[in-house]
Amino acid sequence: MAGWIQAQQLQGDALRQMQVLYGQHFPIEVRHYLAQWIESQPWDAVDLDNPQDRAQATQLLEGLVQELQRKAEHQVGEDGFLLKIKLGHYATQLQKTYDRCPMELVRCIRHILYNEQRLVREANNDLVPFSHVLKEWLDPGRLVDASR
Repeated sequence: MAGWIQAQQLQGDALRQMQVLYGQHFPIEVRHYLAQWIESQPWDAVDLDNPQDRAQATQLLEGLVQELQRKAEHQVGEDGFLLKIKLGHYATQLQKTYDRCPMELVRCIRHILYNEQRLVREANNDLVPFSHVLKEWLDPGRLVDASR
């Protein structure tokens, strides 16, 4: 879930780029509500070029659908009502979309996770040089060294 927590901190263009990763093929709400489960699955263990790995991809799809259904069932109260319906809908939608091509689900989620990590890494790298420059600029020893 740490990856999703970091991704939620993105701003500006990086946030817009992350939002583009999602859609009907994989709703951002599914990523949000199943973040921990998604990040704990062996998506990279599936060899997309090996038809024998289809069974593992199918297990991942079934697990995803079951997690969505479980999450939907546990929603209660007024706020939970709409979420229960939406999560149930996403479970059905993903099952229908990827039932015949579970490797595409794996490809999709890998793509999303890879790009989220890239965007977070780039955002963090943008901050590091500035903070390094700022630290150096604020360093009192800099003035002493400059006078020599």
